[in-house]
Amino acid sequence: MALSGVDTVRAVLSKTQCLLLDFDGPICDIFAGLSAATVAANLRATLEAAGASLSPQVRSTDDPLEVFRFSASLSDDLTHLTLRTLTELEVKAAATARSTPGVADLMECARDKGMTIGIVTNNSGAAVATFLDRKRLADRVDYVSARSAADPSLMKPNPHLLNQALIRLNADPSVTLLVGDSTTDIEASKLAGVFAIGYANRPGKAERLTEAGADLIVTSMEELIASLA
Repeated sequence: MALSGVDTVRAVLSKTQCLLLDFDGPICDIFAGLSAATVAANLRATLEAAGASLSPQVRSTDDPLEVFRFSASLSDDLTHLTLRTLTELEVKAAATARSTPGVADLMECARDKGMTIGIVTNNSGAAVATFLDRKRLADRVDYVSARSAADPSLMKPNPHLLNQALIRLNADPSVTLLVGDSTTDIEASKLAGVFAIGYANRPGKAERLTEAGADLIVTSMEELIASLA
């Protein structure tokens, strides 16, 4: 059962040497301006224009990453086309993405405590870079482990991106934690041996993240900041 509370979170963070953050959710709402539903619709239109036949599930989804996952069942050419289009749309979305309240302060506090900071995301590195540059946060992040290959199976819940971050940051999983707002974040953390904090920023998420195996639950970045003070 996932735990919560400042004292519990403080005890965990006192041992943490590497802080990993998911991008969409803990750092920003990437689709605040350009909605996820619009991006998914654009991806569907791109695939259909290229002659693809879409499944009923893909026709109804508002999740762009699900459309990308589906493209891998079509052909290499269509998967690469979907990846390029998705990346372009994510970069456009990042230009109007809304920062998660408190995340800049959390990064600053973590750096003051000597932690390394990484971003581990199923979104594109180009979108992350666009957002970090726009918000002047790039100098607070040591490494970004982002979707790059035209292979959706490498995205979370596969631990590939977490393992990549651990290697590049020379981080010990036992003193590393990931803050994520999706069940795939939690599942990937468990597979990588990393402590998982579920960021329950919407109703119902705490239950889903707990069921996925989150070690702790927080509902705001302020809870983490208070635990670092």
